[in-house]
Amino acid sequence: MNRTTTPWLRPVLFALSIAAPMPALAIFQNGGFETNTYTAWTLGGGTNPGLAGTPPFNSASVQINAGAAGPASIVGSGSTDPLAPTIQLPRVGQYTAKLNDENGGALVTTLRQTDTVSSADIDPADGLPHIRFAFAPVLDDPNHSPAEQPYFYVVVKNLADNSVLFEQFAYSGQANVQFLQGSGSWKYLEFQNVDAVLPASAVGQQVELTVIASDCSLGGHGGYVYVDGFGSAQVPPDSGGGPQGAPQAVPALGPAGLGLLGALLALATLAMRRWQS
Repeated sequence: MNRTTTPWLRPVLFALSIAAPMPALAIFQNGGFETNTYTAWTLGGGTNPGLAGTPPFNSASVQINAGAAGPASIVGSGSTDPLAPTIQLPRVGQYTAKLNDENGGALVTTLRQTDTVSSADIDPADGLPHIRFAFAPVLDDPNHSPAEQPYFYVVVKNLADNSVLFEQFAYSGQANVQFLQGSGSWKYLEFQNVDAVLPASAVGQQVELTVIASDCSLGGHGGYVYVDGFGSAQVPPDSGGGPQGAPQAVPALGPAGLGLLGALLALATLAMRRWQS
């Protein structure tokens, strides 16, 4: 490049670089487990003494005796689940998290993350923030009493007022849940896509997401849950074709930014013509 024209282009290119939109940071760090780790998440657990009370159970029914965090793993490309043969793994991207396992022991695994809702989590389709993810429980069904069965629990709370934004609980074989028949006595659900719509007032407030997977309380039967795609972007359709693209934040510019970008592009064109002449 001619030295006499370099001063024209350098400031233009610099201005273009700072005006270019950056991807918005969506809620939940490492929401797709694409680090192949549980970085940014808190794993916990203990043992299951049985659910409190009688059906219908709710969050108050969940009891966990203090103990070490339960088993947790990350499954990658090429993974299959012989106990739940129609579950497609991984669900999003290259990795999916698996909480607890099939081995029993009355173990409980919990997964938590607290984060702040931001304007980047607003869906332009309705102007409201969203929390989206997918989960698939796989539970042995030993036909114990309901309080002794393996179970799963998923909840999203707004910590500003402790309101529940999404909640789902079920024990293995629960009558009103459309479990699929897996291998032997195992029951499961294919990936359920969650789209929790938050009020506009949630922007700037903290939310907490918790997933619990539990063996039966008697210790002989396992239960686990796959989770993936935590964020505010749409979870891609489950095509059954192996790895799928992780949700991506869409860069955006407001009217002022678009005007600035147009002016800078015009300036760049003028500079290029000057250089060519």
